[in-house]
Amino acid sequence: MFQRLASLRVRLVVAFLLVSVPPMLAATYVATRLIASAFEDNVQQWLEETSKFMLLQVRDSQVESARLAQILAKRMPQTHFLDHTDGSEILPELELAYATGYDVVIVYDGARNIRFASRPLAEPGRLPLKPQDILLNFRQTDGRKILSGAVHSFIENNETYYVLVGAWVDDESLGGIKIVSSLDLRLYTSDADRLVPIFETGANDSGVIRLPETILAQLRERDEPVYDDNQDSATYRAVYAGLHDADGALVGVVFCGLARQESFLPRIGGWELFVAMFAFGSVLSILAGLFMSGLLVRPLKALSRGVRLVTSGDYQQQVPVAGGTEVEELATSFNSMAAQLSALKGLESDLRRKDRLSALGQAAMVIAHEVRNPLGIIQTSTELVRSKAKLPPSEDRLLGYVVDEVRRIEGLIREFLDFAHPKPALRERLAVRSVLDRVTRFAAHEFEQRKIIFWIEDEAPGVEIEGDGDQLYQAVLNLVLNGVDAMPDGGTMTGRITRRGKVCSLMIADSGKGVPADARARLFEPFFTTKAKGTGLGLAKVRTVAEAHGGDAFYGVSDSGGAAFTITLAPIIVEPVV
Repeated sequence: MFQRLASLRVRLVVAFLLVSVPPMLAATYVATRLIASAFEDNVQQWLEETSKFMLLQVRDSQVESARLAQILAKRMPQTHFLDHTDGSEILPELELAYATGYDVVIVYDGARNIRFASRPLAEPGRLPLKPQDILLNFRQTDGRKILSGAVHSFIENNETYYVLVGAWVDDESLGGIKIVSSLDLRLYTSDADRLVPIFETGANDSGVIRLPETILAQLRERDEPVYDDNQDSATYRAVYAGLHDADGALVGVVFCGLARQESFLPRIGGWELFVAMFAFGSVLSILAGLFMSGLLVRPLKALSRGVRLVTSGDYQQQVPVAGGTEVEELATSFNSMAAQLSALKGLESDLRRKDRLSALGQAAMVIAHEVRNPLGIIQTSTELVRSKAKLPPSEDRLLGYVVDEVRRIEGLIREFLDFAHPKPALRERLAVRSVLDRVTRFAAHEFEQRKIIFWIEDEAPGVEIEGDGDQLYQAVLNLVLNGVDAMPDGGTMTGRITRRGKVCSLMIADSGKGVPADARARLFEPFFTTKAKGTGLGLAKVRTVAEAHGGDAFYGVSDSGGAAFTITLAPIIVEPVV
């Protein structure tokens, strides 16, 4: 765990958090305050406009009541209404009042004696004695109610009478505003020094309440709503609006509140919002830190992986050049280093091979001095005995075996010496095609005997180099003879000459079984052979000749699945353009 905490990526994420957290805290605090303030202002404005809308409905009711009261006041003297106070003379007007939502029609005289009432009233209160809009507090059998309406006067028999038309201020008068579930609407009316509820739409503790004196004082002094941010557990914020009668006395109070349980917004401005915003910002910071650290660490991981592979011996490893200027420079330097190490590895292999060849040369010199003279004596003595002594055929055949083996050993020693101390290559102008033609002529009889078809594909006609024709002939002949041995039942062999830039390639491909995969890496090593009687120096000499001519020797697989050996030669002689 501590190693993971010590990793570069984790440290980058931690550093990113340390840099981003302080400003994020400040930004979160400022954002929380701004959101909370904006929300408080919007809530207050919305509640105040809602309460004003309710007051406006009451005012509209008074205006309409005044019109109807005026109509009734004109109609009553014409119908001699006071002679028959059962209301039959103005029945159409009463039906119109009931149909349009008016609950009460009262006719009374100057002594406030009620001459007609559309419905019984338990305690009508103090009736006004002049035309005006009214808000009256009535005590009914089902509790106190507020009547919103208007009074108009008329004269009959030289006496002044008054017509009062009004509607109860209750939940029916609120219209469609009741469907707003997040609103807690209440209407209270005054009863001495208390406020008793007329109706309530929200979840709250019903019953008699006492408002703070500060709010009551403000409601008595002005018509504007009073905002209150310290409500009960069911309401988040509320606005009080006063209902005043014509004399300015406080008749009732409209309560318009925002229900707490309907929204998470009551928590705005508190620690919950601050913590939520900070947590959200922290998560974004961590994700951004992981993304940025990934961009920075990914190239470094690639470099680390490349270093491990190079350390294990894979000098061909290259890493992508990415990650910013500094990391790209580091990746470029690493790739250059890996390429140089690969080149040095090749030089090291060449040096080791040359060391082995040098040791082989020294061993061959010792063999030449220590073995060739005794072999010469053995060969001379054996031939002398065969020529002068009359030996039986069986014994003469045995001595012939001795002479043949001595000659074979001497040839092997000579081959060792030629490989260990090759003759310097002669530099003469030479057509590459001539070497292939010479080998073809020499091996034509062998091709015929082995039923081998030999094709020449010259894709670079007339290409010439400076080289030793005899050495190249011997190298190509070794490849051809190897191909012949690989096809004991006959087949096809191709000699192909190609050119690429200033490098010429000569390939000998056969249709044999090819070289086993586990032996391909050592094909050109001295003394390594897959033949029962081979010395293992043929392909090694082929590579030595190719290197002496500025090229190299390679093994590949032919199109038919057999072996394909390629010798590269450089540089090509290019004739100047005349």
